[in-house]
Amino acid sequence: MRTMMSYYLFSSISQILLRNSILTMVETSKITPNHSPSNFAVQINAYKNADNPTFNNVICHEMNSQELAGKPDCDTLTTRVDGGKISQIERDAFKTQAACLNAKIGTASLSEQLKKYKEDQLLSKPGGDYFYLDKDTSTIDYQADQSEFIPRVGKDLKDAADNTVNILKDIGMGATMKYVDKDGRIKEAKKVGLVGTLANFFKDVASGVTLGKYTPNGEKAPDTALSTTKHFFKKVFVDALLKDVIIGIPRSAVHIGEDTAFAAINLAETIPDATIGNFKTGQKITTEVFDDTQVLVDFVTDVIPTGEASSRTRAFSFKKGIKGLPLVHNLTEPEKKAESEDEKKDENWKYVRNTPFRKTIESVASLIPTNI
Repeated sequence: MRTMMSYYLFSSISQILLRNSILTMVETSKITPNHSPSNFAVQINAYKNADNPTFNNVICHEMNSQELAGKPDCDTLTTRVDGGKISQIERDAFKTQAACLNAKIGTASLSEQLKKYKEDQLLSKPGGDYFYLDKDTSTIDYQADQSEFIPRVGKDLKDAADNTVNILKDIGMGATMKYVDKDGRIKEAKKVGLVGTLANFFKDVASGVTLGKYTPNGEKAPDTALSTTKHFFKKVFVDALLKDVIIGIPRSAVHIGEDTAFAAINLAETIPDATIGNFKTGQKITTEVFDDTQVLVDFVTDVIPTGEASSRTRAFSFKKGIKGLPLVHNLTEPEKKAESEDEKKDENWKYVRNTPFRKTIESVASLIPTNI
């Protein structure tokens, strides 16, 4: 008899301790106005695990039993979400905080990285159906109404005309482009055209042979014998010969070819937009096919020799040691660098968000032999 009483007593105490420990763990998932990132990460995991049958059956059942027992203050993240007690404002706030946390720890999904890549590519040239590069604000408008025939087809014709004009600009001093800066703002920049490249060549040669007496673009003149010697070799052989002639002139030709190809793509898009584009499904198909085609063409012209991506994967930096080696240098670069004075001069990464997705596809493409 004494043994039976001891057994029941031990069993009751064990159940109480287990019940209290479960309640303690669950109560840590309460929504609080102030919390550290690590605690908030636990809340996110709890929120995700709410779809798990075991989680619901054990934890939620325990919390519901507490509410039925007359404890109305039992208010946790799990029961509020599952029970429909959390307001839409709180839901949105929770999702926003979760997104901010993911952004801080760098856990952007593949789909988010792909979206960034497509945005960067479509911002650089006219053609994207939701990209209005002639506007100062709201350059990307994913809510744009494409149901009306004239605005829909008219944008295709305007994009074709803009790319045609860009052909002339890239033959001259260079066309303009849009890009996303390190703070997420859309800004405008200007490419260097063929005539602009030739002008830079003569400026760099003049600066070199005059030993810095003439310095283009507000560059600092050398003040010692050693810096003067370095200035001569840099301006004549690096800037003039390598950057302007070997890289600059072919790249200007690539830009002109891009403009021609995109003008043809935009012009061809008028046909489906004028036919199947009258239906919502047709509009979506047309946008996806032609936007993706433009992104693909832009990718190919980026990774060919002298293209923008080719320069990134082949860039090097002696200051970084092993991390500064070609290809490794690009792979170790952050998505968006802080714009120091030195980095402002380096345009390899200035106009792109160098996500792991971009690094991967550009690095793989750079390893393919050019004679294939």
